[in-house]
Amino acid sequence: AGVREAADAKNIIGIRLDIDSGGGAVDAIPPMLDAIAYCQSKGKPVVAACDLCASAAYYVASHCDSIVAVNDISAEFGSIGVMMQFPDYAKYYEQKGIKIHTIYSDLSDYKNAPFEAARKGDYKSIKEEMLNPLARQFQEAVKSHRKDLKQDIDGILNGRVFYARQSLVNGLIDEVGTTESATEKVRQLSAQMQLTQYAASL
Repeated sequence: AGVREAADAKNIIGIRLDIDSGGGAVDAIPPMLDAIAYCQSKGKPVVAACDLCASAAYYVASHCDSIVAVNDISAEFGSIGVMMQFPDYAKYYEQKGIKIHTIYSDLSDYKNAPFEAARKGDYKSIKEEMLNPLARQFQEAVKSHRKDLKQDIDGILNGRVFYARQSLVNGLIDEVGTTESATEKVRQLSAQMQLTQYAASL
């Protein structure tokens, strides 16, 4: 909501999106991408100012108009990949004398099938049906938004993390600077967009 409100505000020329995150839940990504796209549709640039920017956080940052590392010491980028984990309390409950019964309808053959297989140590279906499709979509999104990405770097699209200077060389980011330089980047991009809009109106 904050990004959309800023996009609608007449006295705001763009957004500096401060990111310091190792990632998180996949379902948190679409609302952020929608907000970024809304801001951009209003002709206002979005610049990601990042320290740690990995996994889902990088998914979001890759859709911004520019990515700036706010330092060249701790700033890290990448971890383009998908994972899942869930606890199995079966033995714990057994030790407490508690037995869990899970019963499915005869008409629900595929319901939770990947999870049930994973509980038994078979991860094939959960990878093929859930994780791999998300990972491919993540990779394609980054490739389409990061035109200078060095895709031939080993592991760059498969989960590796890089510090700021190497991220700049690899095309994961656009600049190594500070929060102030990220703000200046917003001003620069806003001015460029305004010139482009003016030229298009002539």
